[in-house]
Parts: sequence; structure tokens; C-alpha cells
Amino acid sequence: MSDAEKREEFLKQGNVAVLATVDTKGRAHAAPIWYLYEGGQFIMATGRGSQKHKNVEAHPDVTLVVDDRTVPYYAVMARGRVEIGPRLTEEERTRMAVRYLGEELGRTYIARTQGENSVSIRLRPRKIIEYSGRAGRREGG
Repeated sequence: MSDAEKREEFLKQGNVAVLATVDTKGRAHAAPIWYLYEGGQFIMATGRGSQKHKNVEAHPDVTLVVDDRTVPYYAVMARGRVEIGPRLTEEERTRMAVRYLGEELGRTYIARTQGENSVSIRLRPRKIIEYSGRAGRREGG
């Protein structure tokens, strides 16, 4: 499997990402976020009017970090400009919730949050940076 294929597989796993944005006063803001990764694009959602929403409206250039925090560590940092759109479809919302919470809890979550007002955030990275840690690796491995 090539490095690119390994990265694609990693990004399809249910890792919680961290979305780094800049607020209207120029301050950094980083917050955990769920995502779907499809066709080279990260698909996320946040509440309409939330801090994340306000930040990406004001400054659409972001960095999304997806990492494995077990030794030997691995991270993918995706930089780019986001597009804000309408609420995710029910199918996208369900896939995301089931990905992170499992079938039963995910569907319960979707039913419970049915009427919430949210927006989608879509990131097609301009640059991908990968980090492969060396800690804990055997020599030559």
C-alpha cells in the first residue's frame, strides 16, 4: 500500500479532528470536530452562529488536524479555504453520527438533534502535511 493510500485509509477512520480557525479579533481558535472524508474533501458541520461558524465566515482559511495519539504518532494537517453551506443532508448526518457513535447511539443522536440549526463546512485542502513520529519505533523499523 502506498503512502497516499495509507493516508486515505487513515482519514476514513473515525478520528476526532481539531479545526483551527481565527476569530474576528485575530485570535487562534482550535476545537474538536467530527468529519467525513470523501473525494479528497472534508465535510463537517457546526451550529449556525457558533464560534466555529463565525470564525470561518470571517476568515475561511483553516487548518484541520487529524492525528493518532498512540506511539509512534501520526498526523495529517490539511490547510485550505472552507466553504460554508446548508445543513448536511440527513444521510450525511446519519453516516457521520454512526461513524463516531456506533449504529444505535448514532441514530438516537440524529433523532434527538433533528431540529437543530446548523451549517456545513467543506474543506478541499490546498496543502496536506503529514507527520510520522519516530518515538517508540524500533531501529530500522
